[in-house]
Amino acid sequence: MAADSLYGQDRGLRSALERRGKGYVMAVPCDETVITAGTGPVRVDALARTVPMVFERRSCGAGSKGERYYHWAMAEVAWPSDTGPARKGWQHLLLVRRSVTDPTDLAFFAVHARESTSLPAIVNVAGMRWGVEDCFETAKSDCGLDQYEVRHWEPWHRHIALALAAFTFLTVTATRTARLKQAGGPAAGDMPDQPAITWPPLNLPVLPSG
Repeated sequence: MAADSLYGQDRGLRSALERRGKGYVMAVPCDETVITAGTGPVRVDALARTVPMVFERRSCGAGSKGERYYHWAMAEVAWPSDTGPARKGWQHLLLVRRSVTDPTDLAFFAVHARESTSLPAIVNVAGMRWGVEDCFETAKSDCGLDQYEVRHWEPWHRHIALALAAFTFLTVTATRTARLKQAGGPAAGDMPDQPAITWPPLNLPVLPSG
């Protein structure tokens, strides 16, 4: 699971994931506390300033301007949790992200992962949530995902389902078009005439207006 600090700071949510044996990489605010072998509870930003950390420059995924490169480092810690220490075969980690251009710009992530999990794998999970956020922003601007007035759950679900279906169609179409261009296939305007396709009528139930 990947999430921003709104969810990452919820210790109850982190504990629930751990009880179910689920890994996570969740952003946490700078005042979140951790425990290390040599310290009691300490803020994550204070720990990052005092403990020597080895940073690696890695991309966490492609963005609108290319690959998102940051400096990343990890430290083994114990996150405060109702479930106690990490179970056998798992570990708690603090993941620190540092800006390439501004060393003072830091972000922090609580990590629950199997002991064999590598830094590149954890960084990839940390970058997953940006893809989800980009999808929602595009769906809002191109398909009207947020253009509704919430009065009842049923019409809200209808609107969201239709908006996401439209966004899915546009995404698949754009992806196929890009692949055709990369493969040297015909452009949309160069496609030969195709016979018209007549679709059978769909016998859908009539939904009550809402």
